[in-house]
Amino acid sequence: MIKKYQNNIVGLTLVEIMIGIIITSLMMAAMYTSYTVVNQSYTQVSEKAKISRSSRDLVSMLMRDVRMAGFKYYAGTDQIAKFAEDTTPLCGAPGVPLPKLSYLYFENGFDDSSLSHNPIVIRKNTQGAGETTSGNPSENCCDQIQIVYEDFNQNDYEENEQPFKRYRITYYAKPTSTTNNTYGVYKRIESYSQPRVGCEVPDPDRPETVDGLWGAKGNWINTCTECTPEDVLVRDHIEDMEFIPIDENGKIIRDDAGRYPAPELPGIRDRLYDIRGVDIRLTFRSKDFFFKNAAPTDKQRVTTGLSERNSQSTDRYLRDSVIVSVATRNIGGESF
Repeated sequence: MIKKYQNNIVGLTLVEIMIGIIITSLMMAAMYTSYTVVNQSYTQVSEKAKISRSSRDLVSMLMRDVRMAGFKYYAGTDQIAKFAEDTTPLCGAPGVPLPKLSYLYFENGFDDSSLSHNPIVIRKNTQGAGETTSGNPSENCCDQIQIVYEDFNQNDYEENEQPFKRYRITYYAKPTSTTNNTYGVYKRIESYSQPRVGCEVPDPDRPETVDGLWGAKGNWINTCTECTPEDVLVRDHIEDMEFIPIDENGKIIRDDAGRYPAPELPGIRDRLYDIRGVDIRLTFRSKDFFFKNAAPTDKQRVTTGLSERNSQSTDRYLRDSVIVSVATRNIGGESF
């Protein structure tokens, strides 16, 4: 009986087991290969998405500020009436009315460019917030742009508060890593601090401003509510940032040396108010390796700039550029 039962037991031979192991191994290898391909594709798509997101966010900020450049605020009748009826003791003279037009003093920056109130100033190949260029011809990063526009806050009517506002926004790049030549885009926001009408001390050496009101000289500060006490890192891993000023005929505004209008450049600064648009190029680099292999030296990957600033690379990083043209809406040939 036991012998008959044992004869009915069905088992696997060694050959069958080996065949099963081989088939399973082949299936696992195919699955691993598919996973590797999909994971690599996902990584590449993810890196492209990161670059696209960084470019889109920064471009949106730049477009808004460039369009605001040169904006001058005109106070409405209700706002003027509100300040005229103000009975708060104001420097010993309550109820000082506001002029319809902003009376903030204008500095052209010709003697000291750090005081500039010009709507748009672009400094080519300038790293940091100052005026000094990188000084290294092999460095392709980056341009600096400075934007000035006005605003108004009707809630600033007590004591020595200034309702008319003037902001200066500076975008610039500087190295964030010394090992792999990466740069970051920084943003600085300053406000022009000037005493409110009725609180200033007349200066006999300065002309009267709007409506015969004395313009007490102010200065740029970074302590206002909207200001940045410290420059803010907006985006990292940028390869280049180009700004090119365009006139009403669609031509680039620059001197024989290729420099753009700036208050410290006597030969070209008279064209600061001819800017009717700005061409912007932002080139970002992926944080991690993108390509499987480095490019051969005879087939380098080329990044094309808007001007003569082109670059080549052989590493495994991805570089992608976004280019936009932004029209200036508030620059019309006159200063603030």
